[in-house]
Amino acid sequence: MNVAPMPVPGAVGAQAVAIRIARDEAAFWGCGFFGAQDTLHDDRGRHYFKDCYIQGSIDFIFGNGKSIYENCQLISIASPVAPGVKSINGAVAAHGRATKDKNSGFAFVNCTLGGTGKIWLGRAWRPYSTVVFANIFMTDIVNP
Repeated sequence: MNVAPMPVPGAVGAQAVAIRIARDEAAFWGCGFFGAQDTLHDDRGRHYFKDCYIQGSIDFIFGNGKSIYENCQLISIASPVAPGVKSINGAVAAHGRATKDKNSGFAFVNCTLGGTGKIWLGRAWRPYSTVVFANIFMTDIVNP
C-alpha cells in the first residue's frame, strides 16, 4: 500500500508505486495492491496474478512485464466527474513495450472493473504496447 496523496491528472513526479516486480516467475494469489498513480509496476519478467485486488487512478498497472491477471478486481479511485462531463481522469494499464521483437504484454482475464471517475482501459506507454482484456465485467466508468 502506498498512501501518498492522489495526484491530479498530468501531475509530474506524483507517482507513488506500491509494488515493483522486476524478476521472472513471480506469482500473487489473493493479494491487495493499494495506491493511486502507478500502483503496480509490472516492470519485467513473467508474472501471474490471481484473485487480487488492484486499486489506482492513473496508469495503475504499468511496465513491460509479460503477465496474466486472472479473476482480479480492478478498482479505479479516479476523481468522479460531474454529470454530463466527459473528462477522462485515469487509465487502468500502461504497457511499455518499446520494440516489436520483445515478448511482453498484459492479459486481463475474467476480471471485474469498477470504481469511480471516467477512465480508459489503457494507453500505449511505448510504441509496441500490448494489452488484452478478455471476458471482463466493466461498469460505466470506462470511456467507450
